[in-house]
Amino acid sequence: MNKLGVVAIIVVIAIIIAAAAYYYYSTQQSKTQKTVTIHLYTSMPTNIATQLIQMFEKKYPYIHVELYRSGTSKVLAKLQAEIESGHVVCDVIWVADPSGIIQLKDKGYLLKFTPNDADKILYKDPDGYWYAGRIIVPVIAWNTQILKSNHPTSWLDLASPQYKATLPSPWNKASTWAAMPNPLYSGAATVVAYVLSEKYGWKYFEEIKNNGVTVVKSNSAVLNGIINKEYPVGVTLDYMVRQHKANGDPVDYVFPKDAVILIPSPIAILKTTPHPDAAKTFVNFILSKDVQQWLSEQGFIPARSDVKPPAGVPALNTLNVVQINWDQLAKNLENIRTQFQNIMMK
Repeated sequence: MNKLGVVAIIVVIAIIIAAAAYYYYSTQQSKTQKTVTIHLYTSMPTNIATQLIQMFEKKYPYIHVELYRSGTSKVLAKLQAEIESGHVVCDVIWVADPSGIIQLKDKGYLLKFTPNDADKILYKDPDGYWYAGRIIVPVIAWNTQILKSNHPTSWLDLASPQYKATLPSPWNKASTWAAMPNPLYSGAATVVAYVLSEKYGWKYFEEIKNNGVTVVKSNSAVLNGIINKEYPVGVTLDYMVRQHKANGDPVDYVFPKDAVILIPSPIAILKTTPHPDAAKTFVNFILSKDVQQWLSEQGFIPARSDVKPPAGVPALNTLNVVQINWDQLAKNLENIRTQFQNIMMK
């Protein structure tokens, strides 16, 4: 046998030994590694949250994630009840908007930490207690089979009897022709109520109610109502419309020209978590470039500066984005919801 053949045999033997050593190490690690469970409370769509957990557990088989999913207001209410009882189950919270998370931060309930690539995250708490896991945008959507032209372009259109008069029959005279979600359930709807009351005053909501805008439970309920032709127009979330439009449903949307409301969807860790390393691993996973790219492919605007938004979404700096005082919103949450309820739901 020549020298080349001997070398080849030695290389093959070395590879076999290395593989065997790796297998032995992995096997021993699996025997000694203790599985931990963390609890994720979120307002993310159930199917998306479930897929993310499956992806995470495949990569980190020693960390199991239990999911609780509801609207932002209910998620925060559940966590608050746990805090008051002295038995906090939640380890990681990921909701629609920062206001409730800021309240948790101010009360000292969150864990401060710096994730990987923190400089790439577009929106974050300056003190390091929460980071955006995605960006959502309330939009005005419409059924494209009902409105083939002359769709609304601004928030003011919802309050305009003149715009309503341009709708096709019977909608131009209907008592209800548009819908929006309930801030008592939806965090994003709370932000909309805050921004528009600041911009146009609470009188705006009196005007849209008198003009035939109704309130339903959630953003998905609004969108389903549009698709099912219960009403031609509604306020819902951008990614939901993109997903349904991509699936062939008769729906489209516009970023309102008078005020585009960008909402960073924050993810944070509770200080009480018994498994801070596992919780940090999960948050790092959500904020990673690969997962943010996957979220973009599902229709979400990513939270990282180095990941492109979904197809058809313009650069955020080209939109008429309104500045939001999140601290002020956090301090006035209950008042905003009460005002909205008194005007729109009585």
